[in-house]
Order: sequence, then C-alpha cells, then structure tokens
Amino acid sequence: MTSLRNWLPSWPGFHRARQPRALFDVRRLAEGARARHGVDPFRAGRCNVCGEATLFFSPRRDEYRENLFCAECGATSRYRSLARGLLRALRELADVHAPSLAELPTRGPRLLRVLDTQTPFHFERVGYPLPDLLARCAWIDLQVSSYRPDTPWGTELAPRTTNQNLEALTFADASFDLVMTSDVMEHVRLADRAHREIRRVLAPGGIYLFTVPHFRSGQTVLRVEIVDPDRPECDRMLLPPEYHGDANDPSGRALTYRAYGVDLDGELAGLGFSVEYTRVDFPEWAIHDTELFYCRVERPVREP
Repeated sequence: MTSLRNWLPSWPGFHRARQPRALFDVRRLAEGARARHGVDPFRAGRCNVCGEATLFFSPRRDEYRENLFCAECGATSRYRSLARGLLRALRELADVHAPSLAELPTRGPRLLRVLDTQTPFHFERVGYPLPDLLARCAWIDLQVSSYRPDTPWGTELAPRTTNQNLEALTFADASFDLVMTSDVMEHVRLADRAHREIRRVLAPGGIYLFTVPHFRSGQTVLRVEIVDPDRPECDRMLLPPEYHGDANDPSGRALTYRAYGVDLDGELAGLGFSVEYTRVDFPEWAIHDTELFYCRVERPVREP
C-alpha cells in the first residue's frame, strides 16, 4: 500500500486531533476498506452524503465518475455531485444549510416536495443512500419512483415509492419543488416527453437536478432512431446497441438511446428552465470529472 502520509494532509480531523489518533483512523479505514475492496485509497476527504471523514477508492483511475466511492456509504463521485446540487437547492428553497445530507435537520422551516427517480440501494462497494437520508427529514415530502413496465403506472410499490414512466408521470401539475434524475435520461426512449413531464410536475421556481453522460464538444449523438413515437417496434438502431447497468431494471441493464451534447441546454431552456452546467472538481468531497445540471423553472413552458 502507498504510504499513509499521502492522505494525512487532507484528512479532515488530522489537524484537530492528536496525530497518533488521526494516523490510527486513517490506517483503520485504509486497511479495512482495502481488505474489502482490493484497491488502495485514492484520497481522504469528507463525504457530503454520509457526512463522514473518510477515504475514497477508485478501482479504475480513468473512471472517477462511476468508481470513486466512499468507504463509509458507498456513494460515488456522481452521487456526491448530485448531493452537492441537492444541498444547494435546499439552501435556496428552504434556507436550510448543512455540510452533508446526513447532517440535515430532521425538522425545517417549510415543507418541500421532492421526487427522486432512483430507489436507494447498497451493493458490495457502491451505494445510493440519498433517498434514505432525505426520508429522515419531516420537512421533506419525499417520493421515489421505480420503472416496471409490467405494472400499472402509479402503483404503490413500497412506502413513498410508486411505479412511474417519466414519459407520462401520474403526478398532478406543480406537485414538486425538486426533481432528481441520475444517469436516467439517456435510457428514456422519448426523452423530450420526459423532460416536458418533469417540467410539468415542477412548481414555479422548482429545481431539476440531474447527471447524464454528456460532452460539450458537439451535438447529441443518436444511437437509436425513433421512427414512430407510438410504435417502439419501428425503432432503428443507428449504432451497435449499448447498455448500462440499471438497478431498477429486472435485467440489470438499460439500452442507451443517445449520447447528449450541448443542444440539451437549448432543449431545457425551451421548456422554461434556466440551465447551469458545471463540471468542476471538488477534491475535498472527492468529486472528480463529474458534471451536474442545475435547472430552475423560470417561465411557462412553450407549447410544441
């Protein structure tokens, strides 16, 4: 293992605690996590999801976005990027300030309505605990959605969880103050309808947070041509099929319909969103090479 001294300068408690104690904490986490995951720590820092002073690991140094996970809660760089936007949204919408989701107060000044389109999960290395942490807060009315095409839309699957199709949400207009999707839209067949639906269920001033595989050097690349929106059997493959892992899908994978480019900003602006795109590293939270779209409802949607 690389010398632990590489991580001590960035260890959050190192300068506040006695050095032997800080060294013990780093060694304990590094050795324990390395034994579980078989990789050396990438850096020390503080997770803005679980709130712990922790170590972050990446089995592949060229894919930080998906693999740089927290040794405590399993959140990846992508999930911490989403948490960064979520903490900002809670400050702006409810004047609630917290350094991590785990440190959000259980009671707040106003009731916020939140829709997260990803159900919580935890595998051997990776976890998505964001909905569980939000559910602890009595001032957040949380709804979580899953996607099961063989079950009627709107069916309650578990407490706070319903079966939803993003192309035709069952929620009423202006039902939410905040909607989140994480690497979902590239898998939605009719993404333009889905974005219109997300805009519809957001209240004035509401915020849409999301991540999506994306490049800023050109226009969206279609992998599948939608010949007839109402006839999926007519779809034409323009490129070899590409699938991503999907915890919501019974098969564990989802077809990729497109790779988004800069025209996505214009599509969202046409729906009445202000669009803020960032891809900035935050080393203290181990957010690396990860984008975030932070979109706010500013005007009525234009009719197609």
